[in-house]
Amino acid sequence: MKITHLTISQDGQFVGSVAIREQAVNAAKTRAARTGKPVSVIAHIEDGSEREVIFNPDGTNEQIWRIDKGQRMEPVIGQVYINRGGGRFRCIAPAADGPMFYTAGGGFSNASGVFQNIESGWTFTAKGIIQYIDGTIEWDHSVGGEFKPITA
Repeated sequence: MKITHLTISQDGQFVGSVAIREQAVNAAKTRAARTGKPVSVIAHIEDGSEREVIFNPDGTNEQIWRIDKGQRMEPVIGQVYINRGGGRFRCIAPAADGPMFYTAGGGFSNASGVFQNIESGWTFTAKGIIQYIDGTIEWDHSVGGEFKPITA
């Protein structure tokens, strides 16, 4: 899939057009946060098709994998990450890498880590962690979940 250019819009109004995914993603995230309204990024593909991603003001997105398959990410202990659903999770421990898992967008990863939801204390081991160009993460599945006191 080769993207020829990306169009940014909000409330049905054209905002801009760029050729680099990272620029479109950063501009959309910034505008959504600043205006408090969702921003659309449409990737125009060389075969004439289009793929749309919506960036929400709260930092979440809808279907980023349609323009970015994600990359394997080795989580950093103490770092807080936002998953695509908006949850904030702190990496609290390493975990042994496991088998390879594949995402809907074609990404893959065998990275694992122990995470804790910073609001609820839900603690689990995430398997198959990937990170998208907008900084959000997701994982294939989790195991060993339980509520624990929240760590700082």
